[in-house]
Amino acid sequence: MNELKSWRRQFASEIVGESPEIVEALDTVRRVAGTDCSILIMGETGTGKELFARAAHRASPRRAKPFIPVNCAALPENLIEAELFGHVKGAFTGAMEKRAGRFVSAQGGTLFLDEIGDLPLAAQAKLLRVLEERVVCPVGADGDVAVDVRIVAATHRNLEQMVADGKFRADLYFRLSVVPLHLPALRDRGDDFDLIVDLCLARMCERTGRGPMTIAPDARAAIRTYAWPGNVRELSHKMERASLLARGLQIELGDLSLPTASVQLRVLARGSQELPVAALAAVAVDDTMLDLRTALEQVERQLIDRALSKANGNRTEAAALLGLNRTTLVEKLRKYAA
Repeated sequence: MNELKSWRRQFASEIVGESPEIVEALDTVRRVAGTDCSILIMGETGTGKELFARAAHRASPRRAKPFIPVNCAALPENLIEAELFGHVKGAFTGAMEKRAGRFVSAQGGTLFLDEIGDLPLAAQAKLLRVLEERVVCPVGADGDVAVDVRIVAATHRNLEQMVADGKFRADLYFRLSVVPLHLPALRDRGDDFDLIVDLCLARMCERTGRGPMTIAPDARAAIRTYAWPGNVRELSHKMERASLLARGLQIELGDLSLPTASVQLRVLARGSQELPVAALAAVAVDDTMLDLRTALEQVERQLIDRALSKANGNRTEAAALLGLNRTTLVEKLRKYAA
């Protein structure tokens, strides 16, 4: 444990949290950072996937070389190949000059392929060839260019289900997920809330010159019970807004502008995906239950039970019905059995 703490201070100091899931994820990164194995980071939007990717790069022998992040969801489909692998001058309309591409730009370093689940199937096939042969062929070029990069990919999607649905190549999935890393949602991180809130507030005060600021007890309680579909990113933005709009040096509940409980009940363990109102109406929640976290857990348990029943106990099928990875479902079952 002391070894992990020392490593964390050196390479991952910006990752805040002491929940078992976060500590385990950090330890996994520590153990594989020195290798060239591919890492697949899975988690909801805003859970810090790029922070873990950067930590893996900083702790690797490649740290002196570039870390190149690529948002696959933002690449125009007709330009994906040119963006990733480069192109020569005149290769297509608008190609006014030669471009190296992201793989060559990351030469000797780490290429972070964020939102890999949004990559079209045709591009997936070309990416797989590059990963297997370690060469890229720029658009319009006559020959290949050798590349030496470490791949870290990330997604908020259920790639296992996408593979089953024929929307993601199984061979690419296995190639990317040599080391799978699951990041927990903020609502599942327990006491990490206070650590993250206090750090966000301290950073906001430093940036704006206000402070020191505090948080009213009811505001802090609301933060702990809100579902946070946008996770740490959403929390950080809310804290920044609240610190700027607060009339004094204490953030009040109203400064946070959190949705009402009825809105929050539409957001459960599926992250930012909103559940149909009809599905929620079919789940009984005690009218006297005012503790939001307890209510959310009760709804989640009942939905899991129904999915398992419908799947005749098959966890893989139940996970698919819930829109979860099988490992995430197993973790939730273990938590509720404790």
